[in-house]
Parts: sequence; C-alpha cells; structure tokens
Amino acid sequence: MSGPAAVTVGRSGLVVVLSAEAVRVACAERGWSLSELARRASISRPTLATALRGKPVRARTAWKIARALEQMPSTELTRLLAAA
Repeated sequence: MSGPAAVTVGRSGLVVVLSAEAVRVACAERGWSLSELARRASISRPTLATALRGKPVRARTAWKIARALEQMPSTELTRLLAAA
C-alpha cells in the first residue's frame, strides 16, 4: 500500500484498509499506546488490531480512528489522510 489508506467496496459496502505503519507513527508522535487510540476512537482494541493487521474495516471505523488522531494532529498522517 502506497498511502495511509486504501478504499474499496467489499461485500458489506465501503471498506478501508489502513496503513499500520502510519497509525503506529501517529500514536508514537502523540505518546499514545494503541489501547489509548482505541479508547479515544471509541472502538474496541480487537477492532483496532484487525485494522492494523491489514484487514478491511468499515469506513466509519476508519473515520473514528482518523478523528481521534486529529485531536492532536500528526503532520504526516493528517496530510496523508487529507489526500486520500
């Protein structure tokens, strides 16, 4: 994957595959654990783990993650998400 996210249409509708590296970098920049990101995004830790394994997640889940990360913007991830 070249960007932070890839959007496709799956059996359950619009799905997003996130870049695990971009999410981990954004968390590291903020001093957050992945559990903290899941809490701030109001998603379960297993759902975040699924996303970070490169599995497709619902667009709403990706939006929640992006919104949580915008609480303290990462220069790299915010720029990349805006381009996607």
